[in-house]
Amino acid sequence: MCWDEYWKFLLDDKKLNSKVEEMNEVDLDINGKYMIEDICHKIYDEYPDYYKELQKKRQELLNIVEEFPGVHLQTSRVKKLDSLLKKVIEKRSKYITSGSSLYTNINGENYKNILTDLTGIRLIISYRGSWIELHNKIVETFPYYKEREAYNKYTFIPHPKDGSSVIAEIPKVYYAYMDDLSIYKEADVETYLKENGYRSVHYVISFQGTYVELQTRTIYDEAWSDFDHNFVYKREYHKSHAALKDMSKVLNQITIAASELGEIMKKVYDNELISEFDGDYKVKEGYSLQLNEISDKIVNAQLLLDELNKRIV
Repeated sequence: MCWDEYWKFLLDDKKLNSKVEEMNEVDLDINGKYMIEDICHKIYDEYPDYYKELQKKRQELLNIVEEFPGVHLQTSRVKKLDSLLKKVIEKRSKYITSGSSLYTNINGENYKNILTDLTGIRLIISYRGSWIELHNKIVETFPYYKEREAYNKYTFIPHPKDGSSVIAEIPKVYYAYMDDLSIYKEADVETYLKENGYRSVHYVISFQGTYVELQTRTIYDEAWSDFDHNFVYKREYHKSHAALKDMSKVLNQITIAASELGEIMKKVYDNELISEFDGDYKVKEGYSLQLNEISDKIVNAQLLLDELNKRIV
């Protein structure tokens, strides 16, 4: 497919025509150096070769992280061309007049150092309690930059000239309302509340001169996130979006309850906390299982589901 055909297909298929038209108007008003089609055309020409390079680096990185402790499974990908160009268009459209964002001046030459998720790896753990051990291994393998103040100076630490691997920004912990954050207190991370219930820890690392996004989350967080991403996230155009968003809230509460119950089961098993006594269960002195908190989340899920049912006519 030639460029002109591909460009028309991309804009129509991804519903990007209005964003491109708006950017063109702004660029003409400010005599912008780059027009969005020129930016995307340059990426279109060079990305296939760069994609192959990223695939090789992704595999090398997978060979390193596959033995990390506590990892139940792992997924990875290199962003496809359609997805890359869609993101370039959406991000530049959103920030074109801000003047303070890297996305304002993104172009066909610097996009590799602005979009840090061209390569993405996700490490899935069974228990949130095992995160700190995994985190310690990550920062041992990809250490923080030696000059801590550099994280305040740069959005992302520039790639070290000696080719070494470093953490390019302070890791970000995304958490939900009422989450217990005690496990993160001793780690050098930043915490961000996500109103929609999203939970994950994001690392951006510089690896062999390219940025890679590394994520860690539990299998429960991954299950909810997969449904939310496929059916809710950036799906406002879908006729059923509002109902799907409400369903995602129900699912989020259910997966939170399942995750916390799984944590308690591990705690009970590791410490033999419960014994049977005259037909009842007796908890070892000095321990609290906090099962009532799980009950609250199940009740909340039921209330959300009931409210959803009431609205179905």
